[in-house]
Amino acid sequence: MIPERRRGQRIPVRQMITVSLGNGGHQVSAFSVNISSGGAFIYFDRFLAVASKVALLLDLPPDITKAGTCRVWCNAKVVRIDQQLTEGKFGIALAFTSVQPLPEA
Repeated sequence: MIPERRRGQRIPVRQMITVSLGNGGHQVSAFSVNISSGGAFIYFDRFLAVASKVALLLDLPPDITKAGTCRVWCNAKVVRIDQQLTEGKFGIALAFTSVQPLPEA
């Protein structure tokens, strides 16, 4: 049995997210499958190599924030890629390297 390496409990959250590739580069839409305090699993139209760096704009659910929903900007790195495509999309596991709450509008 493989030991659990996640820092936080995964919460099933399907939401559209914005992924910024590289250093503030091209922005592309993806969707999340689950989110934890330490990362997210997303489906993405593009292949990203392990260790690639991305930035995400997403809403953390109340189960993670212990308050209300909170929009955040996250820097992350790719830690795993599913070997098999799902509905023509790549399954990508991300580990957050920083999380910055954004002011409410």
